[in-house]
Amino acid sequence: MSGAPASRSTNCAGKGCRRHLAVALACVGALLGTKLNADFYFGAAVGGDRLPSMRLVSGDDDRASRCDEYINPRYAELPACTAPDRSVGAADAWSSRFASAWGAQSGVAVGYRLGERYRIELEADYGSVGLDTSSPIIAPSGIPYDTVAAPELADAYERIGNAKFLGLFVTAYVDLPNPSRFTPFIGIGTGVGFASMDYDVLWERTDNLDNIVYAGAGLPNEDEIRRNLVGGDTRARQRLRDRLGAAHVTLGIGYALTERMSLEIRARHVRSSAFGDGGSYITLRGHPSGLRRDGSEPVRWHVGTEDTSRTHVGLRLNYRL
Repeated sequence: MSGAPASRSTNCAGKGCRRHLAVALACVGALLGTKLNADFYFGAAVGGDRLPSMRLVSGDDDRASRCDEYINPRYAELPACTAPDRSVGAADAWSSRFASAWGAQSGVAVGYRLGERYRIELEADYGSVGLDTSSPIIAPSGIPYDTVAAPELADAYERIGNAKFLGLFVTAYVDLPNPSRFTPFIGIGTGVGFASMDYDVLWERTDNLDNIVYAGAGLPNEDEIRRNLVGGDTRARQRLRDRLGAAHVTLGIGYALTERMSLEIRARHVRSSAFGDGGSYITLRGHPSGLRRDGSEPVRWHVGTEDTSRTHVGLRLNYRL
C-alpha cells in the first residue's frame, strides 16, 4: 500500500469521484430546497405506558453457608470454602416473574418540518409504572426456593415497586398528506433510555432452631453452625438503574385543529437493550454483606432482565411556530 502513487489519494478527476461529488451536490440542493419550506414546532404528549411481563434473572458471588466465617468459624478446614472461584454459575442463579402492568406516560418534542411529508424530531419520553408486587424466587429446577429449602427457608421473594423509563430519541417521521384534515404518519427513532426500578429481595431464614437442618450437616461443629444461622435473613433494597440503547416505531394520525395546531393519536413500541444492576446486601444471613470478618470477601448480587420493551398509547398536541 505504501508504494501506491500519492496522486491516487488526492486526485478527484476519476468517474468515481465525480459521481460522489454529484450525489453530494444533489443532497445539498435538496436540503437547501426543503429548508425554505421548513417549520419548527413543539409537541407535548400524555398517555398510558405499558410494561410487559418480565422475568428477572439474579445471582450473587456468595458461598455456601458453611463457608461463611460468621456462621462457621472453622470454614478454613473445608477446601471448597477457600477455592478462588466464586463466579456465579447456573446453580447459583435464581429468577422471578412479574405480570405486565399499565402506568402513565408523558413527553415533549421539538420538531423540524422538511417540506410537506418529512419531519425530524428530538423527543423526550417519560413513563412510570407502579408494579408494587412480589414474586416467589424460583430455583433453576423451576421450583420455588422456599419449597426446595423448606423448612430451613421460611420465605424467598423478590419485589418490584415503581419502574420508570426516560427515553431520549432522534426520530424521523413520514406524513401521508391528503385532502382531509387527517394526516396518518409513521416514525422510526433511535436513542438512549434511562431505566430504573425499586427492587427488594428477601431470603427469610426460620427462627426455629430445630428446622436448621442443611448448612452444618456432617460437620463436627454442626450445632454451632445451626445456632449462628437461625433467623439469619438475607435481604437487599435498592433503586436499580441502567442506561440502555433504545429504538422505537411510532404510528398515528394527526388532526389539524387550526393552521398552527394539530392533535395526534399515537401508539409507540419501544425496544431496549438488556437491563442490569447490582449492589451489596443489607444483611447476609443476618450479618454484613461479606464472608470474612476482616472484609476480605465481600458479597455482591446482580439482577437483570431482557424484557425491556414498552408500549405507549396517547395523545400529543403540536404547535407550529
